[in-house]
Amino acid sequence: MISGMKVGRPQPSRLSSPEARAASPAHTIAPAPAGHRIPKILLVGLGGFFVAISWQVVIPVLPLHLSKIGYTASEIGTLVSLLSLAMGLVEMQVGRIVGGFGRRHTLLWGLVANAVCMVLLAYARIVATVSSSLAAVGVTRAVLWPPLHATVADTASEETRGQAFGVFWFWTSVAFLTGPAIGGIIAARFGDRAAFYLGGLFSLLALPVVIAVTEPGRPRPGMTVGGAGEVLKDAIFFRLCLVNHLYYSMAGIWMTFLPLYMAMKGLSVEVVGWVLTVQGLTYALVQLPTGRLADRWGPHWLILPGVIGRAVIGLLVPIFNLNSSAAFIVAGGLYGLAGGMIPVTFTRLVSRMVPQHRYTTAMGVYNSSGDLGFFIGPLIGGAAALVGIWAPFFLSIPLGLAAVLIGVGGVAAAERSEAAADASA
Repeated sequence: MISGMKVGRPQPSRLSSPEARAASPAHTIAPAPAGHRIPKILLVGLGGFFVAISWQVVIPVLPLHLSKIGYTASEIGTLVSLLSLAMGLVEMQVGRIVGGFGRRHTLLWGLVANAVCMVLLAYARIVATVSSSLAAVGVTRAVLWPPLHATVADTASEETRGQAFGVFWFWTSVAFLTGPAIGGIIAARFGDRAAFYLGGLFSLLALPVVIAVTEPGRPRPGMTVGGAGEVLKDAIFFRLCLVNHLYYSMAGIWMTFLPLYMAMKGLSVEVVGWVLTVQGLTYALVQLPTGRLADRWGPHWLILPGVIGRAVIGLLVPIFNLNSSAAFIVAGGLYGLAGGMIPVTFTRLVSRMVPQHRYTTAMGVYNSSGDLGFFIGPLIGGAAALVGIWAPFFLSIPLGLAAVLIGVGGVAAAERSEAAADASA
């Protein structure tokens, strides 16, 4: 299997079902020439950086901001989950949206709308305005990631696509690294609203990058056909989305309730920002090597270590009753290290499972599964928080166990699919 993945010419997807492979059109757009591939992926990575950091500067501030204006931990979990619910629902239809408006116009309008909604969120106070503002941010961000992921897939050949996603996620992870610290410092110095203003500014900075990496006009006929149901017919793709959903449910719990747990221990928003910064550093450091390993060994072998690692680390917070800055920094670093393998692995798998004309649709469904996880995670975490702020972290046990069991079955199914493909070749 490994030797078969090192051949010097593009190979058809071997992880998807025979039916999905048969649906692939005979002709697709060729990847960009080698001389243009590196600068374009760097520009796409810069776009990912701006899109990511526009929200990362808000992440350590949002739960504490909502707490300051009178919301309980349970209410915060419910409110934050609305953003992910909106993202998840809209991402299921991004393929059709891009098919109607084109990648460039979809991304440009999404970025402008995201900046406006960030400002509205900064001023929202009552339940109706907070919930609607969070949902609006979710809708605007939903149309950003799938087209960017599809653009990454278009820049590389089958053998180097893992490295391309590694480069993209590395620069995106730099945002995960720097955003929380910047947001925490800005909020501590100038007030919570300043972090939301900064997020809107970063969103606008992505506009010239989008113009540079996308083509004007609508896609050619047949390039974004099919809805979510078409790609979900592939059983292995469906299992991948389930694992992704459970994984991000755990991550949503961590990102929502860790700042509140730390605040209960008497730690400041700046410390929260630095913990998430260290988490972002370790997360970023594993992106490039993960891309190379995904191209060499096969991305499906890298799923379980990341899922298991994050499930175990989430449990360490309440079990060891962490209460010092150093302990939380170590936990954040380990959490980032374990989870850093997941984005490259999953997006690389998605690009192998579907034909090129369904990249945007498939990336939308994949992102939707994660964002719906971010919806479910804070929601069930908020219910668990009624028992105590420590309780949401114990949900890592059922969520992680389910993800591992489904993931093991998915790897086995992928192996059978590859064996069948080899036998019929």
